[in-house]
Amino acid sequence: MSFHIAIIGGGVSGLSAAYYLQQQALQTGQALDITVYERKAQFGGNADTVAVKLGTWQNGQGQPEQPFIRWADLGVNDVNLATYKLLAAVMKDIGYLQHMLPLQDTTSYFTTDGSRYLTDDASLYNGVSDARFNLASADDGRLSSLLAVVHQHAIDLVAPPAGGPPPIPVSYTVAQYFADCISQPEAMLAATARQMHITIDWGDPAIPGRITRLRDEIYYPRISAMYFTDNETGPAGMPLQSPFQYYRVQEGGVTPDRRYFEFGAQHWLEALARTLVARSTDKVKVRHHMGEAVKVKIAPGGAVVTPAGGPPVHCDVALMALHADDALRALDFSGVPPEVARNIQQTLGMVRYTRSYGVCHTDEALLPRNRNIWRTYNVQVNPLSQQVQPYRMSYVENLHQNDPVNPALSNIGLPVFFTSLIPDLRQVQPNAVLTRVTGSEVPDKLARALPHLAQVPLNQTHPATGYTHELGGIPTGDAGKAWALFKHNVLNVACIQAQQQMLTLNQDNARRPLIPLFFGGGWTHGAGLHEQCLEQSQQLTAWTLAYLDARLRSQ
Repeated sequence: MSFHIAIIGGGVSGLSAAYYLQQQALQTGQALDITVYERKAQFGGNADTVAVKLGTWQNGQGQPEQPFIRWADLGVNDVNLATYKLLAAVMKDIGYLQHMLPLQDTTSYFTTDGSRYLTDDASLYNGVSDARFNLASADDGRLSSLLAVVHQHAIDLVAPPAGGPPPIPVSYTVAQYFADCISQPEAMLAATARQMHITIDWGDPAIPGRITRLRDEIYYPRISAMYFTDNETGPAGMPLQSPFQYYRVQEGGVTPDRRYFEFGAQHWLEALARTLVARSTDKVKVRHHMGEAVKVKIAPGGAVVTPAGGPPVHCDVALMALHADDALRALDFSGVPPEVARNIQQTLGMVRYTRSYGVCHTDEALLPRNRNIWRTYNVQVNPLSQQVQPYRMSYVENLHQNDPVNPALSNIGLPVFFTSLIPDLRQVQPNAVLTRVTGSEVPDKLARALPHLAQVPLNQTHPATGYTHELGGIPTGDAGKAWALFKHNVLNVACIQAQQQMLTLNQDNARRPLIPLFFGGGWTHGAGLHEQCLEQSQQLTAWTLAYLDARLRSQ
């Protein structure tokens, strides 16, 4: 018997769910017809790749000038392959791993007035390093030693080793954690220091001040620059679980292997989508339906998916691999049992979203005043009175995607350009925002490599980038500029509780068929990192196949 599965959402979650379902079906002989529905004309919810023109260049004296075209990711832009084991396995399987290139993993923390600088240069391959600002040298190395202990201790609190004490309650905040470390540093941290073989003089009266400095100059800025931070409480009010579970997955206690996506994050998603179609057989098919919003309604024997511009399509199971608010809008609850409908609506409604802009530009005012401390990642440190406000994160693209680790890509390093993640597009000088380059302006070789949508002009009627459509139209004068609007679920207590509730609903549905719906997407598992999306997709695959098997046995 063949089953039709509809996957709503063509981001990492949706495409990887299709990948695991196809893989399982090909191995077991189960007949599956899988259709991935994506509202946008591109794959990837928070992935967006642009090509921009930075001027002209000459390949030797007397040679004709050529347009100097570069590309940049405005949203998702790198991963740590040392910890992203599932992602690496998928990329290896589809022949994409060689397109993941190393970058220089360095960070600077700076105040806009230039009064404070710290640089984390542990992975600095070459470039200017100044001991006055280097975290490893700060306070004769005492600050970095304490940082390592605090970091590991917090990770162990939220994800204790096997046999360790139960995790802390979700209500335990970042502010409370640092308050506890400052008031009783030895009681909180000494055991971790011993396990790490780091010697700290706990009688040193300067330790509380160092922990305060770590909080205010490193952790609060880093956490506030994270996409899931609550813009109402700031970093202090976040559950400790949120940032440190993120750190655990991102770092995993190993030396990072930070890589960027050659020619953009959408490049790999398009490669995955092509592979799914290429591996389709008469028995196991994967298709993609792009560029139309859909409505999903429960119907006898399954669900009905109705694209905005097409006829209804019946499926046996629908996987909602998209944002919680988008899932609410896409679902028609008229066919769902009332108690189940209330449970789903209440759970989805617990998830709140913030929005931010990714902007490609040349505005140096968003970078540290001191050029010598420009790093791949540059995190703005706000005054204490402004900690609730979102912080900025700016990438020096010449280091991020064309860097000293890859000399073939860095022969033409200048001019310098940046991508910034900011809460307000007006924080970048309008004349510094770069213009998207499309069509014949892009050299043929680059055009063939870039994701296809990097070639589509942005205009008032076709905001085919990020979630710009939610603005209700592109602001006058911004059409064609290299920016995108992204949205992110706030990983607060309510969201973590919603994740737990949705996990229970999915599990119950797999054990005894209730409705032909399962829920995935980045918001449903952890911080929504690539690796966590793939973990959730593996679970979705197991739940879906268990549901279909249970339905077969009940007939």
